[in-house]
Amino acid sequence: MKRNVTKTLEILVKVALVVLLAYLAFFCFVAAHEWAGHILADELVNARHGTTLTRLEVIVQWFSVSLQDGRWSVALVPFRIGGKVVSAVPGILFTMTDWELGFGNFMGSGITALISLVTLVGLNIRKHLPRFPWFAGFFSLSSVIFDQIFETFTNPADALNGAVRMGVNPLLFKILVIGLVLLQGWLLVRVALRCRWGRQARSVVSE
Repeated sequence: MKRNVTKTLEILVKVALVVLLAYLAFFCFVAAHEWAGHILADELVNARHGTTLTRLEVIVQWFSVSLQDGRWSVALVPFRIGGKVVSAVPGILFTMTDWELGFGNFMGSGITALISLVTLVGLNIRKHLPRFPWFAGFFSLSSVIFDQIFETFTNPADALNGAVRMGVNPLLFKILVIGLVLLQGWLLVRVALRCRWGRQARSVVSE
């Protein structure tokens, strides 16, 4: 009886850890989308025009990060599933071209897709995977579902609209996204299978 209770508790702890890693991965995915994607793209465009962001506010789920008059501040806000760039004001106002607007819209999804692809390729290159990389797996899965599929095939579709503004043919872009999704899906399944085969091989050796 005691052994069964201990085993059940171990399973519950493992499930709780997986759920926690899933949430942390999704949080980091949202943060990367807003900061490494949209804000970085805005900064690159501003630098092209000889200025930089002097005021901004970015919300990532529970947290709002603001820059005002050279001061950074962090505040708690009502929970939202995703994130949002509330404002991003450069020091010198200028008119963005269609390409620049498209670049800013596209890079949120573009940067998470790049992180996902590089991570999955890196995991598949590694010789030994002792356990399934839950954090990386959930991050990549979030990128595939929310930033690649939804942002391309739903309305509004920021990634697709951004690519079109940059001069990319919409049909070609959709085909490229489908190919990218299939590639990442295959890489993720391959990682899972390698971890399973490695676990089976270790159990055989231990016996």
